[in-house]
Amino acid sequence: MKCRKTMLNLSIQTNIDKMNTITDFVSMLIEELKQSGRYGTARSYSSSIKRLNAFIGYDKLTFHELTPELLKKYELFLYQEGCKRNTVSLYMRMLRSICNQATRRGKASPQPGLFDEVFTGTDSSEKRATTPLIIGRLQDLDLSNIPSLEFARDMFLLSFFLRGIPFVDLTYLRKSDVKMGVLRYRRSKTKRLLTVAIEPCAQVIIRKYEQYTQNSPYLLPIINPALPDKYKQYQSALRLYNKRLNHLSNLLGLKIRLTSYVARHSWATAAYREGIPVSVISESLGHASEKVTYTYLASFENRTLRNANKKVIALLKINLNKDFIKKKPQKNKSVLNAFR
Repeated sequence: MKCRKTMLNLSIQTNIDKMNTITDFVSMLIEELKQSGRYGTARSYSSSIKRLNAFIGYDKLTFHELTPELLKKYELFLYQEGCKRNTVSLYMRMLRSICNQATRRGKASPQPGLFDEVFTGTDSSEKRATTPLIIGRLQDLDLSNIPSLEFARDMFLLSFFLRGIPFVDLTYLRKSDVKMGVLRYRRSKTKRLLTVAIEPCAQVIIRKYEQYTQNSPYLLPIINPALPDKYKQYQSALRLYNKRLNHLSNLLGLKIRLTSYVARHSWATAAYREGIPVSVISESLGHASEKVTYTYLASFENRTLRNANKKVIALLKINLNKDFIKKKPQKNKSVLNAFR
């Protein structure tokens, strides 16, 4: 009797899986996120489901039809579309989050190991940090005749000076968030409350643009309070910001392109290089955990370890021109079997 009941429950759950399309469930999630003011996550989910539907060719895919084999094909599709490894990982993590939420709400049955064969990590080889030397060169640029680039440069510097504050949080800062030279704001992503002392270099930039915010509650002239849909204004500003940062990258002849997030990663890397503990950096950035901070620092960590290895090897003073190193051994089966 118990076995029959279990079989019946499985049958019911399978029918539920077949009835619930991923697109319908994501549409519901997006509405909930927008109502709670989490527009960034809503946008990520929307982008994720559009990519998946573009791969499938229709929008009726159900959770039941999502398999490891299909995900592997989807991953290959994303690479063929020109996506970088970290971008592919982002799409997979978004989809995994959607599946987990569907499972918790009883809209899909658990599928252990569904994402085991696709990349969901972080590739630290994609550099997103620049050096204080480059930031110094950026600061020294005379852009007085190009106000749009000057403003983009100043916002990048301000982001760095305010402990790597993300552009989205910079956009929505209010004058009321600043008291007695201290900024208190809540991160839009994690909702954590952060307190940042405004150093003189940051204060100079804020005062520079005060004349443009006299009738605005916002600290900086990024969005116009008189216009509707603040989030669309932010999205438009972000696109222009990154476009102008790319222009500044060209002016400086940089290999690593400046983007809105490079200031944040650069602050974290510079702090780590100065010996500041990861726990302090994590708290400064408002990360939910130190694990997130380590992904910021992974590229720097790899370079540090490589340099350390070079220094250790250098202690041996190996001469690569020595005959015993260059000489090739005679072909011998015992060599091949030495470690077999």
